[in-house]
Amino acid sequence: MKIAVISDTHVPHKFEKLSQRMKKGLEGVDLILHCGDIVTPEILEEIAAFAPVHAVAGNHDLPFFGNRLPRKRVVEVAGFRIGMIHGDELAETHIKKSQQYDLIYQIVLEPFLHDEPVDCVVFGHSHLPLMESFQAVFRPPDRAGKKMKQDVLLFNPGTPVRNGRLSTMGYIYLEDDVMRAEIKVFTFSRLGKDQEDRKHQINFREEIE
Repeated sequence: MKIAVISDTHVPHKFEKLSQRMKKGLEGVDLILHCGDIVTPEILEEIAAFAPVHAVAGNHDLPFFGNRLPRKRVVEVAGFRIGMIHGDELAETHIKKSQQYDLIYQIVLEPFLHDEPVDCVVFGHSHLPLMESFQAVFRPPDRAGKKMKQDVLLFNPGTPVRNGRLSTMGYIYLEDDVMRAEIKVFTFSRLGKDQEDRKHQINFREEIE
C-alpha cells in the first residue's frame, strides 16, 4: 500500500493553487493523509479525486472548518496505526515553527501515549521535512497499570509548495509487517525551472514486545 503524506498546502491563504508537481505525486496512491493548514475545504475535495483522504486541522484551518476536522486522530490501515496531528500546540498554547523541534516529543508524540500504541505519527506545521524514531511508553486506558514500549516513527512531510528553493511531500509504504517512509524533494533552480532532485527514505520495522 502506498500512502501520500502532505501538509501545509495553505491554499489560498498563501498560495493561489495546489502545485502541479504535488498533484502528479498523488497519482497512483491508495490513501492521502493531510496533516493540516489546508485552509479551505475545497482543497480536500480536489485531492480526494486521487484517493480517499484523512485530515486533521491546523491552526489556520479553524476559521474555515470549525469543528468539522479533528485536531488529532488515528488511522488504522493494513495492520498499522498511524497518528495524525498538526503539531502546533502544547497545553493549548500555540508553538512557533522555530520552537517545534525542541519540543517535538511533547507536541507530537505525548498526545497519543494514553491510548493503544501507534506505529507512526505524521505531522506538519514547521514546513520542514523530518523522519526520526523515538521510543515511547503507552498506557492504554483499558489496560490499567500496563505499560507498552514501542518505537514510533515521527514523520513530517514538509510542505509541497515553494519554500525558498525547496518543496517536499512524503510517502509511507506498508508491506506485510514493514513500514517504509520516504520524503520526495523538489528543488527550484535559480532560473526558475523545476526539477525533482532527490529522495530520502528509511525502513521502519514494527517490533512489539
